[in-house]
Formats: sequence, structure tokens, C-alpha cells
Amino acid sequence: MLWNRNFSLLIAANILLYIAVYMLFPLIHQWMIQAWSCTGLQAVGVTAIFGIALFLPGAFNNYLVDTFSRKNVCTRSMALLALVGLLYPYITSVGMVVALRILQGALFGIVLMATGSTLAIDVTPSNKRNEANRVFTWSSIIGLLVGMIVGIEGDGYLSFTSLLYVSAFLCAVSIVLVSMVNVCFRAPLDLPLCSFDRFILFRTLLPGINMMAVPVVLGILFIRISDAFFYLCIGGGFLIYLLIRQVFTNPMNGRIQVLIGQLLTGVGLAVLCSSDMGKSLYGAGLLLGLGLGFSIGQFLRMMILLPLHCERGTGYHTYQLLWEAGIMLGIWISQYACQIEGVSPYRIALGVCIVGFLFYQLYIHRYFVKHYQSK
Repeated sequence: MLWNRNFSLLIAANILLYIAVYMLFPLIHQWMIQAWSCTGLQAVGVTAIFGIALFLPGAFNNYLVDTFSRKNVCTRSMALLALVGLLYPYITSVGMVVALRILQGALFGIVLMATGSTLAIDVTPSNKRNEANRVFTWSSIIGLLVGMIVGIEGDGYLSFTSLLYVSAFLCAVSIVLVSMVNVCFRAPLDLPLCSFDRFILFRTLLPGINMMAVPVVLGILFIRISDAFFYLCIGGGFLIYLLIRQVFTNPMNGRIQVLIGQLLTGVGLAVLCSSDMGKSLYGAGLLLGLGLGFSIGQFLRMMILLPLHCERGTGYHTYQLLWEAGIMLGIWISQYACQIEGVSPYRIALGVCIVGFLFYQLYIHRYFVKHYQSK
């Protein structure tokens, strides 16, 4: 059974963790501008460096989870992530902000590996692990959207410091939930300190780069639009996609699914190009959520099916890292475009959507079929 007690606890912990992490992005961005007189581009650079830092501990991932208790690696990294977040009000320079963002990014990278790429697989029956990867992914997306909404709306009700404590509290609850998970004992292994295991799977790297077209678009929107209801509309679009997927259980042809997804995304972006206010904004959000949902479905399918039997954790972590890096890249692109007169971030997002579609149709689909059949 997929939804056993352990897996349910991990899903709940993952949602809370993503809310805690993503609510900090709009908060720290605004705080950098207001408290440190940074430009928008400087604030985004400090915020988005988090995405680069995710890759820093990657070479040590396999050593950590096969030498020490996997639950302890996860919970202690979460605890440090929360504690570091409480230090922002006490720092005395922008350089220290950068250092904290790097440290938080590295810790979040370890937590991602320990939860979605390790513990979630450990507690799931082997015949349910593909489904477990999908559920874990969508729980992350739910947490991401809720976190952005909390970060956008929260400063109207609580101070910056209070919201940092809210984030730390969510991390603490997540720690408690992970601590309640029962994981079979694994004897420590004698492994090299550094390796690509549970870090990057080169077999899935090209499809993963193609997949980044989806989070880059989301990242561009995160900077440009600060209307919480817009993100609820995106969530509504995601929900419609998931309902469609439940009704039509047979896998759709990959080319058609990406065509539908990128077409709907493109239409949503075209609506935003003409008007990003009122009903147009919310209608575009619904179209974007539905389109991005279709695209995520096929890209995630490739990232799950391409790894060999013993590579599942590495393949899924590759997806996680590239997804987060795509969002950070989109945030930076959007802010940079806003500095250039006459350049619309929505048009750039539309261009990314088109490039992602062409790359899939002309190369990645054949790459996936060839490598999947050769497993």
C-alpha cells in the first residue's frame, strides 16, 4: 500500500518544509530592499544564490545517508535550516546575508536528498515507488505555492522577525513528523567520501535540463506577480490536471502531452502579455497551472522511468536539484528583464516555453524512447 503511515508522515513533513522554505523568498527579497537598500537585482541575486548552494553538498550525499542514520541526517539538517533562518535580524552586512543563504541552500539540498530521494523510497513497497515519486513531487509543488502565498500576504499581518519564527516552527513540526517515521535499520557501509550517487544521474541530465523550462516559467512569474489569488488559480489548474490524470489512467503519448502542456502555458503567457490584471490575470493563472501540470507530468515520467533499478534515488534527486535551480534561474531572469526598458518578462517566459517544447519534440522524446527501451 502506498499511503501507509510512514509515507503519509513524510508527505505532510514535505509540504510543511516547502512552505517554510518558500515563504522566505518574497520575505527576504523585500527585506533586502527595505533594510539594506539593495536594488531589485541585487536582492534577487542574494535570494537566488540559494539555488546554486543546493549543489554544494551533493558529492557527499551518498556517504552521509549510508554512513549515518538517514533520519538523523534529515532531521538535523532541518533543525540547522530552521536555526539559520532565525539569524537574519541579527546580521550586520550583506555578505553575511549571502553566507546564510548559501548555508540554507546547502542544508535544503541535504534535506531534499534525505526525504524524497531516500526515506520516501525506503518506506514504500517496490511496486509503488513510481507512484510515490509522483505524489512526493506534487506535495512539494503544493508546499511551494502555499509558501509563496504566505510570504506574499504574511508581511501584512506579521513582522519580518515573526514570520521567520513561523518558518522555523513549520520546520520544527516537520522534524517531529519525520522523527515518527519507522525506517528499517541499515548497517553503515564503507563508501568513498565523494561520489555522484544520490547527486547527479547523467542518464537523466538532458531530460532534466529540458524539464527546467517549467520551473523557469514559474520563477519568472514569482517575481513579476504578487497577487496571492493568482497562485491559487495556478493551484486550481494543477488540480484540474491531476483530476484529468485520475480519469484517464493510461499514459498519454509524450509528444502530445508536452504539446498540450506547452500550448496551454503559451496561451496563458500570451494573455499576461496583453493584460496582467483582474480576470485576465486569474484566467491566465488557471491556464498556466493546467499547462504546466501537463508538462510536469511527462517530464517527471521520464525522470522516473529512465534510471536503472539501483539509480532511482539519484535520478529523483537530479530532478529535485534541477527543478529548484530552474525556479531560481527564472527569478533572476525576471528581475534582470525588469531592469531593461521595453523587455517583457512574460515574453521571455513565452520564449522559454517555445524552446522547451521544440527541444522535447526534436530531440528529447527520441532520447527517452531509445534509452528507456535499452534498460
